[in-house]
Amino acid sequence: MNRTNVFETIGSPLGVFYRGVTNWKHAATCTMAALLVLATFTASAVAQQRIMLGGASFPKTDTLLSAYKAEAALALACELSGSYMLIPNDVRDSVARILPDSARTAQRVADRLGAELIVFIDIARIVNLVRVQITLVGGEGWIISTEGTGYATSFLTEDGTGRRVIDPAILTATQRALCGAVLQPNLYAKADSAFRVQPTQLTALGGTHFVREDKDLAPWALFREKVAASYDVASTIVAAMRNHDSLTVIDMETRDSIYAMAGLFMVENYNPASKTELKILKGFEVTRLITGVCERIRGGAGLRITHNELMQDATYTPLSKAEVIIPADSKVALRDGVRFCLKNLYGTLTEQREPSR
Repeated sequence: MNRTNVFETIGSPLGVFYRGVTNWKHAATCTMAALLVLATFTASAVAQQRIMLGGASFPKTDTLLSAYKAEAALALACELSGSYMLIPNDVRDSVARILPDSARTAQRVADRLGAELIVFIDIARIVNLVRVQITLVGGEGWIISTEGTGYATSFLTEDGTGRRVIDPAILTATQRALCGAVLQPNLYAKADSAFRVQPTQLTALGGTHFVREDKDLAPWALFREKVAASYDVASTIVAAMRNHDSLTVIDMETRDSIYAMAGLFMVENYNPASKTELKILKGFEVTRLITGVCERIRGGAGLRITHNELMQDATYTPLSKAEVIIPADSKVALRDGVRFCLKNLYGTLTEQREPSR
């Protein structure tokens, strides 16, 4: 899931077709890309910008992903923005078929269709997490590109079969990627509430450390059963944060699958995240980390939840924290304390039974 360069994103799915898209001897700087977005995209206030899909890539072994779903999500994401319109693939293909082989390039097809931009989309999934990367190519001579990455999670399943339904998450991730690619985080501010999304920080859980330093205090069952209690804390956080506006929180099954892909197994939720765990998370583009400490004190237990930034060197820096006293030795009291801290840290919580993203 590491970010790829533009050649890998575009060249891999298109092969020789890609050669006509752009001249990489005139690679644009980030400033030029920003100017392209600000200048070319400003016209969207008057008329929708026409976008042509140049290619879609996804793991062919993942039966929940397909080229059709990529096109459908991109078309709807463009429509919901009110600023862009995706040219249907059948229209694109009909124009491509009438061109001779030597002239059948993305650039010439786009020119024939009057498209201002060519888009390439890459979709990947790990369990419940969907990642979409969008690359837009435009400008005079098609030499300038911008990229955006979006994330979303889904826990929807089909009745009876239990098969995962990730289409809503694909759409949400595509919307967020498009926001990044066009440098407009508020692109969907005027959309219907169900589709009013913005880019998010990919967030993981770093464990809740249970501490009992004062041995004179009576031991609590929560501390004796810290394996179950720490998992309960993690589950409560995921349930409360699934639909947060600015964070995409990775659930435990997805996080553990990420660790397993990197060769790390049997990670305990009651330990602080190790250096190895942090390096793995950073390698998968995680930028925020939620950590917890629960300490036995007189009068109960002190719970602290911290929102951290995961740095480039795989260390983390606290950004904000919330604390509460857990008055009773019970999982219910612990869950209430976790929700109290989360509300203070992040505002309104969402705990739908079957969230769509």
